[in-house]
Amino acid sequence: MTIDNHTLNQILRERFGFASFRPGQLEAISALLQHKSLLSIQPTGYGKSLLYQLPTVLLEGLTIVISPLLALMRDQIHQLQARFNIPAASINSDQTPEEDSFAKNAALAGDIKILFVAPEQLDHVDRFNFLIRLPINLIVVDEAHCISTWGHDFRPAYRQIIYFIHALREKRPGVHVLGLTATANDKTAEDIKKQLSDKKHPVIMQRESMDRPNIQLSVIHADGLAHKLYCVEKLLARLTGCGLIYCATRENTVLVAEYLQERGISAIAYHAGFLAPMKQKIQQDFLKNISKVIAATNALGMGIDKADLRFVIHFDLPSSITAYYQEIGRAGRDGLPARGILLFDIADKKIQDHFIDAAQPNAVDFNQVLQTIQKTALAPGLTEIKRLTGLHPTRVTVIVAELIEQAYIAKSSQQGKQVYHLLGKQKSPDLSRYQNQYQVRQQELTAMIHYASQREICFMQLLRGALGDPVKKSCEHCDVCLGKISAINNEAELLTGIDTWLQQRLTVIDTQKAHRMEAGISVLNGKLRSKFFIHFMQHRMTLQQTGLPLAPELLALLKIHLMQLEQQYHFDALLVIPSRTWTARDALATWLANELQTRVFLDYLYWRETPLARQGELLNNDQRRYNVNQHMTYSYGQHLKADTILLLDDYTGSGATLTEAARVLRKESRFQGKIVPFTIAQVKWRLGKSGMI
Repeated sequence: MTIDNHTLNQILRERFGFASFRPGQLEAISALLQHKSLLSIQPTGYGKSLLYQLPTVLLEGLTIVISPLLALMRDQIHQLQARFNIPAASINSDQTPEEDSFAKNAALAGDIKILFVAPEQLDHVDRFNFLIRLPINLIVVDEAHCISTWGHDFRPAYRQIIYFIHALREKRPGVHVLGLTATANDKTAEDIKKQLSDKKHPVIMQRESMDRPNIQLSVIHADGLAHKLYCVEKLLARLTGCGLIYCATRENTVLVAEYLQERGISAIAYHAGFLAPMKQKIQQDFLKNISKVIAATNALGMGIDKADLRFVIHFDLPSSITAYYQEIGRAGRDGLPARGILLFDIADKKIQDHFIDAAQPNAVDFNQVLQTIQKTALAPGLTEIKRLTGLHPTRVTVIVAELIEQAYIAKSSQQGKQVYHLLGKQKSPDLSRYQNQYQVRQQELTAMIHYASQREICFMQLLRGALGDPVKKSCEHCDVCLGKISAINNEAELLTGIDTWLQQRLTVIDTQKAHRMEAGISVLNGKLRSKFFIHFMQHRMTLQQTGLPLAPELLALLKIHLMQLEQQYHFDALLVIPSRTWTARDALATWLANELQTRVFLDYLYWRETPLARQGELLNNDQRRYNVNQHMTYSYGQHLKADTILLLDDYTGSGATLTEAARVLRKESRFQGKIVPFTIAQVKWRLGKSGMI
């Protein structure tokens, strides 16, 4: 299809309300309509979504957009329907089965023009077969760099997209294919082109300049968690407008938001672990400027459609220069001045090293997965493979995807459950892709550290060079170009206060929807290794010489937080999780019940079948859930009459034991009141290894 520029400009004005195209948009749309297969590399925030929205208006049939950015899906669907009158829907894990079913029926009936799909949906046989039946005329691969092992963010689920495109081309040879990315150097771009092409459908490439002249870049050296919180608080006092604070972990998003809230700053956390309604509310409130800042993982940040973000702060070191460029690119999409600020602490390299290692399988891991599938009597699903191998869950997902691609195993659907079978292939799998990927990720992380450490090359120039942009012009307004070192003067008293806040900060135990368990608290954060946490772990199996279950200072801290919960819930009873090793359990439970002036049930819950191992000895959370599931029961002889109970345990990690206790109370004991968990500590278990972090 060839459409003249006059017609495209007319559609742009009349249908989309824009006076003119941004640089590269008109050329990209024309190339897609004429050649049918295009890889477009454009800077973040330059309107890549228009490259499929406008062709959708011209083409018959359905456009399917494959994107990992669930937040972007919500934004795009709202914009498409409210502003451009283009009906759209999505299928993804954040929706209810009813919502997914509605989207599927609408797609089959031809009631929508654009369907957004998370790449993981293609991994399931039944969903793949459903999607291939649809009258698709344009398939869009958003974040296309994820299909390349040379890219900084290779994702196994994206390999399914290649199979999907090939299958679709066999069924509909004229289907249009559009790959979109803002982060592909020359090597990555060539790999994407190669994978999206076939003999009959070569992909052409269009690359625009990666310059973002309105973003001023700075790096502030930080020393530890307390100092970073101090820097963020001081920065937000100076910065105007709304912005994002990127964090590497879910825990840090919550920590940053809580600290800022206590300092009187309108902030909220966002990460993929939140329930879908909460995610949607946070996002909508932020779009309405109700919050000044969201502390988020890239579960939100890469997909939020808010043009007037005035700043992006990186609380933790990003994984790569290309990821950093993409993330700061969310700022200033309206063309007005914006800031990109990195808080650089070299100690943050540890978490990125952990992420690299978690996704890096070796030959032993591959053999372990193959042997597990072979030895299992019935074809196992993914969760069973994770549990039986004990490997890091991310690593298992990577291995299974690779074994399918190399034809060592096949997947099938058994009553809606996806399972895996051996195909009998004998030689060892080819792991060169992962050796490659390991080198790429290490090089990217090294380049990111170099960016943050150096003061010789313009920050924007360095970013553009890493992305294959041939223009090497200085930006004239970053720290390097201005010849300054951004710093925030330390105030020792405030830093000491932040350290104290961190040591005493509570950790929330999230609401448990399946068995209706309220949000609770853990008083001590095991990751911080505070003096109270160390004392508790050393003395949980002994009584103090005073006869008390714990040191008086720790008991006083527990009492403060317990009484705050009591004011909220008014407990009728205290129940204790059974334990084989917590010797001081009964003494502490009795002491807490006396403080609450309520009844204590020490043995209402007990192990019907003793778990085979302690939770900390196991290798991943799938094993930990299986270890306690259906193993607990309750004492039929004790009468529990209460409206609200406090459920006490020494510490929680995966949450599996608390969940099992809630199951017993709801399903077996038929308790209908509120269940509020309370633990002395929260720990973070290692994944793929035993023990706590």
